[in-house]
Amino acid sequence: MGQITAINGGASRISVAHRQRFARHFPGLFAYVRAMSNGDGPSVDKVVSAFELALSENHADEDAFVLSLFSNARKLCDADSSAHNISEREVLSLTFDAQLTREQVSVLLEMPVGAVVSTLLSGLRRLQTLSLATEAAGDAALHGFAA
Repeated sequence: MGQITAINGGASRISVAHRQRFARHFPGLFAYVRAMSNGDGPSVDKVVSAFELALSENHADEDAFVLSLFSNARKLCDADSSAHNISEREVLSLTFDAQLTREQVSVLLEMPVGAVVSTLLSGLRRLQTLSLATEAAGDAALHGFAA
């Protein structure tokens, strides 16, 4: 049984520090894994596996732990590291769901900070366009419904 899964049946097997890390990073990592998996598959299992891998490694500081955690999750989600395959969705999820800094996203995705910012802005513009289109379609539908 892994360290994290031992929380349910044997909390004494996992340190307080590891439980705190799990509580602090689980929501963002889970949201990221769901975004990368399109909601398919056992997201919780991937998150737990990413934690188990990261906790088994030595890290110089918390930032290195977080980068290891998300790097493990990327591998478990079969995310491709090549710059051509990095999606706006991934950058948006890492920035907003996981609350990683642009610098952390840059290191994780192996791309310049400027490219992270550019991809982030492009993704936000696309979301704004989709939001406006959805709002317009809703207004048209409501107007047609009321007629």
